Order: sequence, then C-alpha cells, then structure tokens
Amino acid sequence: MTREERCRKAVEYHATTLNCAQSVLAAFSDVIGMTEEQCCAIGSGLGRGMRYESTCGAVSAAIVILGILYPHTLANGMEGKDRSTRLTLEFQRRFSELFSHLDCRDLLLNETPHRTGVTETLNVTARCDVYIASAVELLCDMLEELEKE
Repeated sequence: MTREERCRKAVEYHATTLNCAQSVLAAFSDVIGMTEEQCCAIGSGLGRGMRYESTCGAVSAAIVILGILYPHTLANGMEGKDRSTRLTLEFQRRFSELFSHLDCRDLLLNETPHRTGVTETLNVTARCDVYIASAVELLCDMLEELEKE
C-alpha cells in the first residue's frame, strides 16, 4: 500500500465512527499484523487525547505502532528501551515541528493547520483529518527510514 493510500484509508476510517487513534491503527493493521477489530479495541480509549484532550490520538496511535514494531521487551532490555524512547521522541519531534503541539486541546484551537504533501494531494482540510493523515505520513517516513537501517 502506498503512503497516499494509507493516508486516505485512515481518513476514511475517521469518516465512520472511529476516533483518530483507531483510524491510524486500523490503517496500519496489515503492517502490525492485527485485525481492524483489534486495532479498534486498542485505540478505543485513546481518542480525543485519551478523552481528556491530552496527547492527540493520532500521535498516540503512531507511538503504539512504533512500539509494536520496535518493542522494548524483557529480552532486549535497555537496548530496546533506548530505541523505544528514541523513536517515540523522534515521532513527537516531527509532529510538533509541523503543528507546534501534541495535545488535542491545543491542536483543536488551530482552525487552519499546516497541510503536508499528502494532505494537499488528497485535499484533506478538516482539522482532525489533517492531523490523522499527517501522522500516517510521518510514520510512513519513519518506517521507511528504519527499514534502511
């Protein structure tokens, strides 16, 4: 699936009843080896900033995906923990660089968020859809970079 198709899929999921986190997770279900239903279950409490307008659900979902693909486990110890921390902070940095914030409450105050290449190509304009598609796009970039390492 191309980056554009994955972004479109995430936005389409959001157009149903799925929250931002569920939409991002479900768009990567093939990559993380889970069903749509499992992705929806995992992301159900992460929408609207964990229901408290805290960290954006799209950001939380991207970090969950990174954790599934590059986990910190008992077996990989501190090396895994260091990698997990590095990837989490890097994703947050990239998202913040685009939107200046990570929290849902702050992001929702921005009536016209900066649009990335894919959001412009897909003509995505609704705030949360811009954040969802951008999170998917950023995560695709990171996963491509990690595959090359």
